Order: sequence, then structure tokens, then C-alpha cells
Amino acid sequence: MRRFLFTLALAILLASPAGAGQDDARRAVRSGEARPLSEILSGLSGRYPGRVLDADIAERGGGEWTYGIRLLDPRGRVVELDVDARSGRVLRERGGADRRSSG
Repeated sequence: MRRFLFTLALAILLASPAGAGQDDARRAVRSGEARPLSEILSGLSGRYPGRVLDADIAERGGGEWTYGIRLLDPRGRVVELDVDARSGRVLRERGGADRRSSG
């Protein structure tokens, strides 16, 4: 499973447009400002099961990075997540099941 997540993360990074700040994103991961996508996905897999449709990383400013992740949940619904790239905390969820945060 880890190998699959790593391969998926690598494929997404390689498929991203070169002019979209990907060098900055890679530096952020290397420096620890952002965690690798594979770690973020692994942390989300229990609460958000499903297949990853798309993922990208963007700088929000001030060195804060977020991942935008689209998943297809087991019921066939698309779930869109904005996730803090450093902590892995879900900042926003759209679509999918109605989930109430527990704290």
C-alpha cells in the first residue's frame, strides 16, 4: 500500500505543469514546510476511504502550503478536501458524506 501511495504521489507531481511553482513545492517538502503527499494520503485513508482522483499543492502565503485532494468515495461521490500540508489537518471538505468533526 505504501508503495502504491508513493507511486501515485510521484505520478501526480510529474504530471503537474512545470510552470505552476512545482519547484517551490518540492523545496517545501524537502525543507519540512510540507509533508509528502503520500504521508498526507496515508493519514486520510481511515477517515476518507476511496480512490484519489486528483491532488495538487499550493502556497497560501507566508510559507503555508495546502493540498487540494479530490477523492471518489465508496458510494461513488466526489469528495474535495483542502488539507494543511504541514499538519495533515483537513481545513475544508466539500461533497461526499456529511461528516461532523469530533474536535
